[in-house]
Amino acid sequence: MVRNFTYLVFGTLVCMCLMACMEEETPTPRTQTATVKSKPPATSVQTPTEVVVEETEKEDEFVYVTEGRRDPFVPLSRIKKPLITVVDEEPQTPLQSYDVAQFKLIGVIVGMGDPKAMVVAPDGKSYVLAKGIKIGKNNGIIIDITSESVSIQETYYDFSGNVIENIQEITVPRREGV
Repeated sequence: MVRNFTYLVFGTLVCMCLMACMEEETPTPRTQTATVKSKPPATSVQTPTEVVVEETEKEDEFVYVTEGRRDPFVPLSRIKKPLITVVDEEPQTPLQSYDVAQFKLIGVIVGMGDPKAMVVAPDGKSYVLAKGIKIGKNNGIIIDITSESVSIQETYYDFSGNVIENIQEITVPRREGV
């Protein structure tokens, strides 16, 4: 019984391989050529063959231009354009070359005078922050520093062109161990 089943499966596989190896005649596309007349009549009417030839020529000339279009593989929630203001003539600081989420808060000083915070950028350099300092790619401004976090307000255009005001927080990491 098992032997017959094995022969049946083997025979089926051999038949499938032989059928896959057979050559099929693929239909060759017919090229239509338009004849050029020496003297066109006063009222020329295009024949259907001439119209088909013109349509195929237009299809061959199509070129996809990617300039000015968004990348279709980037999620719409990640598309953010910074809000352009008149005061953008100031040079950008190193803090404005990274996203807010890439910074790591390592310490906060609260109690004496203005609160200050220290963050580490992805390149390993540390920076001291105070209220009003610009941070992040979307011209975020530090609005509040508490003992647990730093609040940053960003204003930017989303993918549909609406102005979005977003408040992000960088929090102090929880202590592990004792």
